[in-house]
Amino acid sequence: MKIHVFTREQIETGIQIKPAYVVISIRNAGESRAKVKKQPGLRDVLYLAFSGIDPAHGAQLRRKIKYFTPAQANKICAFVHRHKADVGAFVVHCEKGTARSPAVAAAISEALGLDSKRFWRTHTPSEYIHKILSSAFERSAAARGKDK
Repeated sequence: MKIHVFTREQIETGIQIKPAYVVISIRNAGESRAKVKKQPGLRDVLYLAFSGIDPAHGAQLRRKIKYFTPAQANKICAFVHRHKADVGAFVVHCEKGTARSPAVAAAISEALGLDSKRFWRTHTPSEYIHKILSSAFERSAAARGKDK
């Protein structure tokens, strides 16, 4: 399984991914959805809107912010579980590909038993988003364990 991080511009220009893949498309609230190019191999797209700002720091800003929520984390978990057996790659993008998408990519990597260190070395993932999403994956795994 491969996990990729891209910018909005790269996604809209078109990406070359060999195996079947899905996209998690992240934008700021109030912005239009990215135009994800329909290319061979693309199976599905999950669109989400949230800021990369930690609520502890957001209070200092004077504009309205939509923070990443546990409900959005649950949507990502369900999307990953729905597609992990039928794709070879997860593609995550946000505007600049520096904080939100690497945080999501790192949490997905960890949930799938893959190494997430490269995202922490090459980007600046949002610790807040990573924490919320990792907790959702842990709850999901616990619930799946009870179902067996």
